[in-house]
Amino acid sequence: MSEGTREIWYVAQTKPKQELRAQANLENQGIDAALPMIMLERIRRGKRVAVREPLFPGYIFVKFSDYAQNFHKIRSTFGVSKLLQFGDSPAQISSQLVSDLLSLDEDSREVKELQRHAVPQVGDKVQILDGPFSGLIAEIVKLDGPSRCIVLVDFLHKQVRAEFDLKSIER
Repeated sequence: MSEGTREIWYVAQTKPKQELRAQANLENQGIDAALPMIMLERIRRGKRVAVREPLFPGYIFVKFSDYAQNFHKIRSTFGVSKLLQFGDSPAQISSQLVSDLLSLDEDSREVKELQRHAVPQVGDKVQILDGPFSGLIAEIVKLDGPSRCIVLVDFLHKQVRAEFDLKSIER
């Protein structure tokens, strides 16, 4: 790009679940594409796992200087559905906002890495903090959603299954 040419970020809508495909195909054409991602915890097969997902599912940001010249090129890219418009004007966002959104991905990776060591996993021994089982040691046998778990507690020489909020236990 020459000094006088100003590149602008535009918003493109992707086909369902094809954000990564759209990003790869746009970059293969030499078009800057930004796909802000975020680390989230999901329960998969009864285990808590960290996954990276698009911050804005179904959308990607593209940067180029000539809208009229690149409109059809981007629209016909595999994975891209359309360029967003407000009336006759294309949806634009600032470079600062795009860089801030991309930095969220880096921040969330660091935070999730720290949290991953703090969140109990299946098989961990934990102490129950409140309720009738307060003070007892239990073993996590299943994660039940994002905030609950099922544990085995040794109570009166029997293994008892109980369900607890993750806030009610600690490693």
